Amino acid sequence: MATIPAAHAEQPPLPLVAITFAVMAAIIMNVLDTTIVNVALPNMEGALRANADQGTWILTTYLLAMVIVTPLTGLIVERFGQERAMLWSVGVFVFSSAMCGQAHSLAEMVFWRFLQGAFGAAMVPIGQSVLVSSYPPERRGVAMATLGMGIMLGPIAGPILGGLLTDTVGWRWCFYVNVPVGLLALLLIWLYVPQSGKSTQPRRIDWLGFLLMAIGLGGLQIVLSLGNQDDWFSSHFIVSVTLMALVALLFFVWRCLEIAYPVVNLRLLKDRALALGSAGIGIFGLALYGVMVILPIYLQDHMGYEAVTSGYVMAPQGVGAMISMWVSGRLINRGASARWMVFSGILLGLWGSWYTIHYDLSVSPWWIVFPGFIRGLGLGLISIPIFNLAFATLTKEQTAEGSGIFNLMRNLGGSVGIAIISTIMSEQTQAGWNQIGGHINTFSDALRRYWHASDLHPDPSTWAIMGQTLGQQSAMRGILDAFTLVFYSFIAMIPLVLLMPRRKAPEHRQ
Repeated sequence: MATIPAAHAEQPPLPLVAITFAVMAAIIMNVLDTTIVNVALPNMEGALRANADQGTWILTTYLLAMVIVTPLTGLIVERFGQERAMLWSVGVFVFSSAMCGQAHSLAEMVFWRFLQGAFGAAMVPIGQSVLVSSYPPERRGVAMATLGMGIMLGPIAGPILGGLLTDTVGWRWCFYVNVPVGLLALLLIWLYVPQSGKSTQPRRIDWLGFLLMAIGLGGLQIVLSLGNQDDWFSSHFIVSVTLMALVALLFFVWRCLEIAYPVVNLRLLKDRALALGSAGIGIFGLALYGVMVILPIYLQDHMGYEAVTSGYVMAPQGVGAMISMWVSGRLINRGASARWMVFSGILLGLWGSWYTIHYDLSVSPWWIVFPGFIRGLGLGLISIPIFNLAFATLTKEQTAEGSGIFNLMRNLGGSVGIAIISTIMSEQTQAGWNQIGGHINTFSDALRRYWHASDLHPDPSTWAIMGQTLGQQSAMRGILDAFTLVFYSFIAMIPLVLLMPRRKAPEHRQ
């Protein structure tokens, strides 16, 4: 009979199925909340009395909170251990989700979404650590593949589930759905996840550096979110917040370079591969989250799609990403060039985005589904190989801190990208209204010919039709400019990949 190692003789083997289910439930719940809300956003804006610019705060606040708190994950585990940190993360996340469902104003929603993101930030890194420590070495590849599939389930299931819930029981259930899943995850974590990772001598947390980072990134987000409606730097408030954010970020960088144990070890950015890879994943975050913001607005507000229908036509992007992530993982294990995979992903992203910059108000669903699937294939081919390229020259001891920088840049790129895209849509919609509207007057020969061809007469109902048409065409201009930014973001990744050092193909076993 096989003997039980001494290290495991004192306690029964951990039920891996229960641990895996607990971790995956928490992670899927967290990832879903980055996409499930997108489809419901147009409905939420009306209920919360918010315009399109303000509505995006619901998305950016969540991502910003994750950006700020993610660097503290390792320090939190050192102080409290994996089990307690995971219990608090899931518990407060579930409570915040329930309160988001109860929100009746934009301010309430933004507050609870920030709390959601702050406590949800640790779920993925701690969950990954729990799975790695629970599975035997020969089965850790299966654990990481399971984790990756769960993370990619969000872009697929999020739009569909968000659409179904919004159309059947209301947008508030996009948040309430987290409650039963979260409570089950809490029970399983409490029963089965081992208490580990707690240090007897935890590192000191650089609270001053953390405060500087929070002020700097928070101020940057406020400027990008409110700048357009406050007429940018003609507003004393925007000027003041900009200066505050810049000063805080400068002192944050200085402190991270000066002290021994900073919140974010920026000294690692001396490594060219990590610096360029982090910049690339930041642009990747803009492309990924930017499309997820633009499409629901385009489909529901201007194409007349119901929430569930828009969810169905957006889901193929997630399917494409899941397929290509699985393929890229296998190719890397076999020694394929990560650089060429990223290039292939960029080309696919450009191909899928090319169609979007030619959209109009009569495009068929197929031209949403097909480019989305192609773009998803590209996003999946970029995400895993660029991680390998970024960490090609780091030592094993530097990997954990490098991962913190890498993930921070991905979330920051998404948060800032959403704000920039929202600003572009708003500004270009207004510019289109002014420019196109300038040609709509009773002295225009083109307008009179249009009226004659459409059998219209210059009465109040005709002017109402013209105003509606003008609004739609102006909004379409803003949407196309936002899609153009996403298109150019893929181009911007090309020089970053060219400058990254080459990674040698790993030796694999026969």
